[in-house]
Amino acid sequence: MNDLTRYKLCAGLHVPAAAKLLYCYLLDMSGGRHSSATISIKKLAKDMGMSRSTTSRNLHRLEKLNMIGIVPRYSEDGGRLSNQYVLK
Repeated sequence: MNDLTRYKLCAGLHVPAAAKLLYCYLLDMSGGRHSSATISIKKLAKDMGMSRSTTSRNLHRLEKLNMIGIVPRYSEDGGRLSNQYVLK
């Protein structure tokens, strides 16, 4: 996906600016639509310059709008790992 297409896609979203920023960042990390990125909320928040709660709230907002899927991951012993975000 070229830059112009990505910018048009993000500009057309009807969500708050923080959610657009997160979606575009996930798009860049994953390499385009219909792929996924694995990253922690803490790292996302730090990279975006937002709080963890703002990041989490906007990720769930994107999930409710069916723009991303959030897949929880677990280690073999049952411990939590970073979520996987699937772009739709």
